[in-house]
Amino acid sequence: MNSTKMTLSNGPLTAVLIQLKFSPIMQIAEYIPKVQDLLRRKDFPLFDVLQGENFQTGPHGEIKTEKLEQWVFSSNDYSENILIDKDTLTYQITDCSGYDYQAFIGKFIEAVNSLDSIVDISAITRLGLRYINAIPEKENLSWKEVLHEHFHGMQFPESVSWSDNALFAYSTQRGVQIESIKMLSNFQLRIMQNLNGYKYPQDIIKFPLGAPEVFQDINLVTFVDIDHYILLKAAKKHEVIEQLDSIFGELHAAIEEVFFTSVISEKAKEVWK
Repeated sequence: MNSTKMTLSNGPLTAVLIQLKFSPIMQIAEYIPKVQDLLRRKDFPLFDVLQGENFQTGPHGEIKTEKLEQWVFSSNDYSENILIDKDTLTYQITDCSGYDYQAFIGKFIEAVNSLDSIVDISAITRLGLRYINAIPEKENLSWKEVLHEHFHGMQFPESVSWSDNALFAYSTQRGVQIESIKMLSNFQLRIMQNLNGYKYPQDIIKFPLGAPEVFQDINLVTFVDIDHYILLKAAKKHEVIEQLDSIFGELHAAIEEVFFTSVISEKAKEVWK
């Protein structure tokens, strides 16, 4: 597939997340001022800190709490965000109108190299690329017209007085061989719906923080959420970072092939060309 296909300016692509997980850096807060100064000079001048708690059950049923901190570096319009915590770097894009895969993956790799130059990442544990397509329901373009018919779900009779609003949900996962590092990756496709007009799934943090962003005068939204990732036990940093471009190229190619070949209909290709 041609890598420019994901630039459909009229299409439904609403968010992209590129992620790298590494062995925990327990004192990472000490390095954040240097990271902030470096990213500020790379077009991420805005800065936020998110704080929370993680609850875990101990071996004897006791509840353990862990303080969580996440540092967010944003572009001037908040459409591009780099999120860093003690073991994760995520590059999140929420303005995909001018989506360019090569440009965005280049920014992500630059951010990884910048972080590594400051904290010296020791080992990589996960690489992931996630595309979210939000399809708002319209009178002249229903979700059933743009998704392939095998994603339409089970049909129940309209003569029955159903008391609930049936929302379609679908999930599948398969393995994909990644040739550049001779490993299997995990390819997960989810299709889900909401009745609140949200532009993004609930786990996507929208910046600046505030009310969720919604489509105007639209309730039903269908999300096509494709997450393609590799889990590594603790791969040596240099063996992965040096191949990030080719690894993510393979993750991207599989997502694109599935989306255009299996997920959307011929009508969708005509409408979003």
